[in-house]
Amino acid sequence: MTNEQDATAAQPRARRREPHALRPRTVLVASAIFLALHAAVWLVAAHTEPSRYPWPRDVRSMFEYWDAWHYDLIIERGYFGHEWAFYPLYPLAVALLARATGLASRPEIAGAIFSTLCFVAFCAAQSRLAPSDDAGLKAIKPAGVWGWLFFLLWPGSWVFHSHHTEALFLLLSFAALFASRTGRWKSAAVFAGLSALTRNQGVFVAVAVALDGALLQRDLRRRALVFSASGSISLLLFALYPAYQFWQTGDPLKSTHELAFWGSVSTARGYVATFWFANPGQAWNGEHYLHHFFFFVLNAAAVVLLLRREFALALYALLSLWSLPYMGQLLNTYRYGAVLFPALFLLGDLTARLPLPTRLLLFGCLLYLNYLCTRSYALGAWAY
Repeated sequence: MTNEQDATAAQPRARRREPHALRPRTVLVASAIFLALHAAVWLVAAHTEPSRYPWPRDVRSMFEYWDAWHYDLIIERGYFGHEWAFYPLYPLAVALLARATGLASRPEIAGAIFSTLCFVAFCAAQSRLAPSDDAGLKAIKPAGVWGWLFFLLWPGSWVFHSHHTEALFLLLSFAALFASRTGRWKSAAVFAGLSALTRNQGVFVAVAVALDGALLQRDLRRRALVFSASGSISLLLFALYPAYQFWQTGDPLKSTHELAFWGSVSTARGYVATFWFANPGQAWNGEHYLHHFFFFVLNAAAVVLLLRREFALALYALLSLWSLPYMGQLLNTYRYGAVLFPALFLLGDLTARLPLPTRLLLFGCLLYLNYLCTRSYALGAWAY
């Protein structure tokens, strides 16, 4: 065969897509189906089964269950008492939307709309990113269909279209990492600072982004400068909340002090005891086992990121996960894990290597668990 024939024969191979490559349209269609299915589950559950919410007289709809009720209190009355433990950017954004749309009397509806819009924006960004061959962006987008499906079917994914902080945090943390990976470390630091005003995991995003930006620099001096400057920008933004706390209460750490009310451990023994169910409120049952199981699955994904030299992403995932035991239990694993999209994308992409029957069985189990958690929240049961 001649050289010309070799070159001609090689052309179709160069253009051939991976068998499970992710197309932009697939991202959008799968996300739309995901939202439609969850809406159907909530609609049917809310109209056919009685609520199990422990305080039914306090709420007007499912969108006020659990933490959502506290966001409503902050939106309607401002900060007071134990509500200082909740970060300010999300309730502030929802309050503005509620007033602009005439939903001031129903902030939980405005919150659900706002979260859904944030989630749709994240999906749109991922669809635009899907065809990219940029090696720097590889770890913040799924390589194939299974990576995206794993993210959508994570047990706590219902939170992205409810009155909770996760969708806003997902969008901001993605924006921070995307900006960092494209060389815009100052913008990344701003987005990380906004993330820190949304959830406590945002502090870990700021650390990851500072490290990520620094590692892109060539010399040690420049790395130290970018790391310090990035961290300072994020810190200055986050400092707005302690400053506001000091102005209102005289205590810049009021939110930290109020965390004790929501359950936390104060000793190393209590922290470690979380793993063998020795803390108050923990129980030896299937629900607790599953949270522990998924906690370690996410840790395994973080280790793989580390082995792939994705140091910033691995650090972000590990810091997020190992902050959980401070609560004295791991019953928030689904919520905390839902926003760790680099780890979830990686786990899904790794499953693509499994035999098809094994893969279908795994995703069938995930789909069923996702359904159970989505339905549980609609009924007022714990689904975090």
